[in-house]
Amino acid sequence: MPVFDTFDDDPGDLSERCADPDPGIRRVAMMELAEAVGPEAKVLLLKGLADDDATVRAAAAKALDEHDGPDVVEGLVRTLEDADAAVRRIAADTLAEKKEPACGPLLIARAAHADPFVQAAALRALRELVLPDALAAALEALRSPVPEVRREGLGVVGYLKAEAALPALIATAGDPDAGVRRATMAALVFLRPGGPGVATLIAGLHDENWQVREEAAISSAKIRLPEAIDALIARMDDPVWQVRIKAANALGRIKAPDAVAVLGRALGSEIGNLRKEAAAALGEIADPRALPALEADYDDPDPDVRKLVRWAIGRCRGP
Repeated sequence: MPVFDTFDDDPGDLSERCADPDPGIRRVAMMELAEAVGPEAKVLLLKGLADDDATVRAAAAKALDEHDGPDVVEGLVRTLEDADAAVRRIAADTLAEKKEPACGPLLIARAAHADPFVQAAALRALRELVLPDALAAALEALRSPVPEVRREGLGVVGYLKAEAALPALIATAGDPDAGVRRATMAALVFLRPGGPGVATLIAGLHDENWQVREEAAISSAKIRLPEAIDALIARMDDPVWQVRIKAANALGRIKAPDAVAVLGRALGSEIGNLRKEAAAALGEIADPRALPALEADYDDPDPDVRKLVRWAIGRCRGP
């Protein structure tokens, strides 16, 4: 197999340009290596991570997004401690795209690093690996004084859906940082109706920050949480339209008959996406009491809303 498969230039020439005295030429060579595959291409990029010029290191870190293997993860993890902030950020972004379970122990160790940036980046990379061994590191991260570290720790907990983390999640629901509270609402998606922690999620629907309220509505929809119906109905009058949209979606997924009136009123909103979610929700609930509001919106100017309104009418009329 050629070491530079799909690459048009001469491999020897490319290797020479990676060692050229001009950092601009080396940087372009790193960028071109993103389109090459094979062991030599990866070796050149990993060497590029140690280049004297920060722009070359940044290009190498970005190009490694197209290459896989534990050696790539190890190289990117080392680069999280680069002297240049831009290089560190690019390495963190690339590392987050890697799915190398074998590197879990390395990332878990970095999750306890003294540098909060390294901690957060390691936790972010751990998130989608869904490794049970990462839970302890994630819970410890929730004690960090740095909000970004706490947020990334919550991301790991959310993917693991570990009930053992519930006490910690209940505590972070009152975090002073709105981003942490929002991440908590997302992490609570493993709750069961009637189980512990439900009150915490419902409280999130009344948070002072609209993004926290929105995330709480999203999780309520995923869980299909009947205990949240009253709070979701209240959110249909939220001052932020994004929250109203997510509340309408949740009420439909829960199939809440008590929401028919407020969803019917939402069909008169000037926001097309809200009308669409309201119509879809009414169709899911399939309550004949929704027919007057749906029929009044039969000729909605938005074709997507019209389609859903007519579908919902059929559902409410029944067989």
